[in-house]
Amino acid sequence: MSAPPPPGPPDVQELRDLIDQWSTLCGELERKEYTFDLDNWRNDVDVRELILEALPMFSREEIGDHALKLDDADRLFLANTRPFRRCVWGAGTAKKEKWTAQANWWYFRTPMRSNAQLEDELATVR
Repeated sequence: MSAPPPPGPPDVQELRDLIDQWSTLCGELERKEYTFDLDNWRNDVDVRELILEALPMFSREEIGDHALKLDDADRLFLANTRPFRRCVWGAGTAKKEKWTAQANWWYFRTPMRSNAQLEDELATVR
């Protein structure tokens, strides 16, 4: 039995879909309170990490208008979140993954308009 074929080239549409997802989150942060818990917040900001990992595979031309959409979404995210004292995944994960507040800033921010459950859970992040 032969080995399976290697994966095909990455699909730029998958990156565009991630950017759309990120843009939706950032727009919602501008319009309303974040109503979900810490697990959801982590999943939401993980989308931006996936975008970061995929960006080197494509030129801005290949990404098209989504490059501008990402820039706009990032600005919205920064305007509607506040710095958090550590990575939302915890210091151990940040160290293991080599995430920093400069390079992976989405992991070091929380919603400006939050909720009690998320704030309680954030208080336990070490």
